[in-house]
Amino acid sequence: MNQDFAGKVVLVTGGGRGLGQGTCVELASRGARVAVADRKAEIADETVALCNKAGEGSHAFLFNQAKAESVENLITEVVAHYGQIDLLFANAGTGQFVPIVDMKKTDWDFIIQVNLNGTFYVCQEVAKQMIKRGKGGKIVLTASSGSKVIADQLGAYCASKAAVEMLMKHMAAELGNYRINVNAILPGVIETGMTTPMLRDERMQRMLIRETPVGRWGKPQDVAKLVAFLLSDDASYINGEGIMIDGGQTLHGFPRWYALDYTKENVCDWEERFNEYPYKA
Repeated sequence: MNQDFAGKVVLVTGGGRGLGQGTCVELASRGARVAVADRKAEIADETVALCNKAGEGSHAFLFNQAKAESVENLITEVVAHYGQIDLLFANAGTGQFVPIVDMKKTDWDFIIQVNLNGTFYVCQEVAKQMIKRGKGGKIVLTASSGSKVIADQLGAYCASKAAVEMLMKHMAAELGNYRINVNAILPGVIETGMTTPMLRDERMQRMLIRETPVGRWGKPQDVAKLVAFLLSDDASYINGEGIMIDGGQTLHGFPRWYALDYTKENVCDWEERFNEYPYKA
């Protein structure tokens, strides 16, 4: 087995499901001891069980990324348990489909708080630990293809992820002297809990497959392999980059889950244009 992460401690936030879970298992199978951090104990424990089948030394930690104190406690607990954090996959996030004019301000605030502020809290605390230890490190953040291309009704999510990508670039510049590499992944539509409601719709399935050059949507394992590469020594000269992983979905813009007919003034029918697309059969 490839054991290129042997002796390394990796913290993965949002490790209970989707991209986080897939990456935790991939890293564990390659020798890492994985700190699986999530809000919910049952899904964090599920991931730990999968990791410990693939490797050994993984452990679950509970935290709330929206709260700075909870993030600080998480990092303290991980360091107390393992003695170090060598690598970070700052993956936890949230999103919601709703037009900008209909979005509740509290929902907007929550998405920005979790995706941007919470990611900052995690990265800052881990960077402090890496600096204190003096042995460098690697950090990967989860941004989104939506940080480059708009996706209708995902305004708060896309805005927060664009900010996450810029946060990554600032960190890469400012942490260079400590030999901490920082990069981001920009996933397209990956089969996770967030996209499951859309992927249940056969019409949306056909739309997505037809508009993705590789002919399928992504799996968490696709992303896990990219994250593992960026956290590995093989990627030591990659720094400050946001790497798209979307099967080519955004080559022609973003897949149109929702679309407007702009010839109709003062009318926002999000279904009409989509119903005209050739996705019925």
